[in-house]
Amino acid sequence: MNKVQEAREKYRPERVKLIFLAEAPPCKEGHFFYFEDVPKGDSLFLHVIRAVFPDLEKIDTKELRKRKEEMLFRFAEAGYFLEESVSVAIPKGTKNKEAVILEHQADLLNRLDRYKANTKFVLLSSGVFKVNYETMKSKGFNILNDFMIPFPGSGQQGKFKEGISNLNLKA
Repeated sequence: MNKVQEAREKYRPERVKLIFLAEAPPCKEGHFFYFEDVPKGDSLFLHVIRAVFPDLEKIDTKELRKRKEEMLFRFAEAGYFLEESVSVAIPKGTKNKEAVILEHQADLLNRLDRYKANTKFVLLSSGVFKVNYETMKSKGFNILNDFMIPFPGSGQQGKFKEGISNLNLKA
C-alpha cells in the first residue's frame, strides 16, 4: 500500500454514507486530501470541510490546517469519504483529462460497487461529472447532483460552495 492509499484508509468511515468523487490524487508530492500536514495547496480539503461543516466556515485557514487530523476524523465520523475517479495522479499537462477518466471508469465502478446500494455520491469537477454521471446513474448509483459542481480552485470557490449548499448531504 502506498502513502496515498494508507492515508485514505486511515480515514475510511466504518459506514460510508456519502462519497465525494474527485478527479485524481494530485501530482504534487505531499499534497493530498487525506495528508495531515499540507502547508498550502489543499483547497479541496479546505472547501469540502467548510461546505459540509458550516460551523467551520469562519475558522481561519491556518487554524483548519493545524487541526486537519481532527477535521478528517470528524469528516469520517459523519460518514463522509473522498474518492477519486482515477486512483493515480493524472500527469501535469495532460490535454484530455476526460479521456483518462473514461479509460479508468471500469476500475472506478469496480471500486465503488460495494457502496452502490447504501451510499450517496457527489461528483466534483467538470470532467468527473461529464464522464461519470450518466454511467453511474444508469448502474444504480445514488448521485445527488444532476448538475456540475466545479473544483474549488481557479476562482470557482463560490460556485463550488453554492453547488454543495444546494444538495441534501444528510444520510
